[in-house]
Amino acid sequence: MRRSTVGILAIAFGLALLMPAATSAHTSRATYDYHVGDALIGSIGFPTNSQAMAGNGDVVTIVGTGSFSAAGKWADGGGTFSHHMAATDVTITGTWVATNLISYQSYGCGELEGSPVPPNFCGGVAKLAITATPDANPSVHLSGALTITCVVGTTVTPSAVEGVRVNVYDVINFNKTVPESGANIFIRQ
Repeated sequence: MRRSTVGILAIAFGLALLMPAATSAHTSRATYDYHVGDALIGSIGFPTNSQAMAGNGDVVTIVGTGSFSAAGKWADGGGTFSHHMAATDVTITGTWVATNLISYQSYGCGELEGSPVPPNFCGGVAKLAITATPDANPSVHLSGALTITCVVGTTVTPSAVEGVRVNVYDVINFNKTVPESGANIFIRQ
């Protein structure tokens, strides 16, 4: 979410009034809603459709929403994907569902590049176990991992890049975030 934040912060504060109050739980043990390049992200002025690239030039676009518990290691929700194959110029679309939380590293809450944001807007790196199903072949269920990075917080690592990475086990690894392709947010409940 590295962008000019003046107007966006005003919208975010207004949106925060509609959100449930933040709890006093430690952020690394809390429950969060995640938003990956979805309509909420677009409504506060950030780009939608988070993308990652594989070594062969293929690009995956991810949109999704759900929840996860850092303490309980559970995750739910899901969304859509489109996999554009560079070699053939063919795009495969489908859906994905989160099946559990593999890991979560919190960057904290309430700050974006030194400016205040709503106290329940948080960042970090969440790695979700997912199952992807292509629209053209709904009997196929591919296991993988979706890594979501959000650069909100007070302890963002200097190497952090806003975006996603997707590893479809034994099929393809989209291991490079496409910069500025889409934003993400974790909202503490």
